[in-house]
Amino acid sequence: MDANDKTRTLYPLKELELPALLPLDPVEPVPAEVGPGLEAYRNGDLNDAMNALREIAGKGRTAVAGHAAAALAGIELGAGLHCWESLEQVAAGEDPWLGPLAGVLIAELEPKEDGRSLLRGVTAQLTGEAEAARALYAEADEELATVLTGNLLIVSGDLVAAEEPLRRALRSDNDMIAAYAGHLLGHILIARTELEEAGNVLSDAFWRSHPRGTGPEGLVPWVGVRIGELLAGTFVLDVVDNLMEASGMSELYFTRDFFENAAFFTKYSEPSLTKIGLHLFPGDFDIVQGALGRLRVWSDERYERGRALTVLLGRRLLEEENSWSDSYRPLREFVADVGGV
Repeated sequence: MDANDKTRTLYPLKELELPALLPLDPVEPVPAEVGPGLEAYRNGDLNDAMNALREIAGKGRTAVAGHAAAALAGIELGAGLHCWESLEQVAAGEDPWLGPLAGVLIAELEPKEDGRSLLRGVTAQLTGEAEAARALYAEADEELATVLTGNLLIVSGDLVAAEEPLRRALRSDNDMIAAYAGHLLGHILIARTELEEAGNVLSDAFWRSHPRGTGPEGLVPWVGVRIGELLAGTFVLDVVDNLMEASGMSELYFTRDFFENAAFFTKYSEPSLTKIGLHLFPGDFDIVQGALGRLRVWSDERYERGRALTVLLGRRLLEEENSWSDSYRPLREFVADVGGV
């Protein structure tokens, strides 16, 4: 069954235009405000560096504060200090690259041996020394180092080179490492518009990162957002088609289901996009508007991402049968307002 056949099955009353995929998550540069703290660190002034970064990190829930907290965590780790509070701040933010990275580090990092290449590599990565981090990860020869190498290559723009270490990490028996590899590989596959494989890889990553009531939960919200965004912008992929055949539920049910599962686990990570993806369905517009407000404070880019997801999902919901009845008027008005039309 091709995409158009699936569309007609779901929406028998009219032909629908294929929605656009959301753009790939951009990697935001380190804000200039974080620079003096990192410069002090590289000059060996650890106290000055940590004080400067701690002050910025404490100024609110913003992109600048998130980057400062990430750099502070790296310095603390390298100095053998307690870094978990800083990592938790990063995981609790809105950055689609630093957030999941922090969630994985919280789950997998064991800073027991200060001289380990892996730990020195993480310090280098968090403090913006990407080349040094890659060299140290190569020395480490550990599964976590392998998936972190893939992350570094993606954020540097080399998606081709990133695929090999990520596919190696995908075979790990460690669910968190394999899930993170799948989360990152999904980004590459979406970039190549290999959407069927992206759906399968991200679905597997989602369930491998799922705590199922126990264990780490810092990654699952981010994987849920990535696959939720993918499904919001596509018609039925094989992974969802199979779920539909087994359950009798609609495609949009499973789009919501990924967001709903992602929104449930908030111990470390709570990206506002999970609230948008969940609460738009029942029409909880005040919650969606609150999530957009959190994104606006974080950065213009994240706010625009939230608006795009709201409009995309809203239009998908309005494509349902009888969507032009009066009961759908609040959704039509909300989507029009958010979309500025």
